[in-house]
Amino acid sequence: MYVVAVTGGIGSGKSTASKYFKSRGAIVLDLDDIARGALYPGSDALAEVARAFGDQVLQADGSLDRGELARIAFADAGSTARLNSIVHPVVLREVIEGITNLRLLERPPRMVVLEVPLLAEDPVIADVADTVLAIETPVERRIENAVARGMDIDEAWRRVSRQATDADRAALADHVISNTGTVEDFLGQLKEYWDGVAPVGT
Repeated sequence: MYVVAVTGGIGSGKSTASKYFKSRGAIVLDLDDIARGALYPGSDALAEVARAFGDQVLQADGSLDRGELARIAFADAGSTARLNSIVHPVVLREVIEGITNLRLLERPPRMVVLEVPLLAEDPVIADVADTVLAIETPVERRIENAVARGMDIDEAWRRVSRQATDADRAALADHVISNTGTVEDFLGQLKEYWDGVAPVGT
């Protein structure tokens, strides 16, 4: 079983890459989804987030107010780092457990893709992967993509300003794909990458 960590900033094309690899037979673990799932009502992680950022990040029913948390946590670098220090260890444990369970299957998948937005911020995730693929995309295009998905433009810029740069991510990567052209160009590069790294039989 071959594990590929795919990383890139918000709006870079990670989801497109993951969907393509899934269409070729890979199992995809989205670390954003894992992080969201970790902050469920009653969880230790959510309690720690509330202690760190105040009860205003909780809704009346005790669930997380994600918009309020984003507003506070992405306001400055210190708050972002504080949130990451709470959530990232939980996500790492979930990823390791997920990979372990997949390996124990009678017929494990040939390839597992980890969709990792914050690899440069939490590089230990790279240690559980066999290889790292970084996607480079101009900041302006990333903002456009994020807004097209429904994110407020000011929030998109705040997120980008708190994330690592393409150069930071490339420094951790074994391979870099530039998402600067058409969707067809991007998919062509993903196919070339897959054909080069996918285990025989995928």
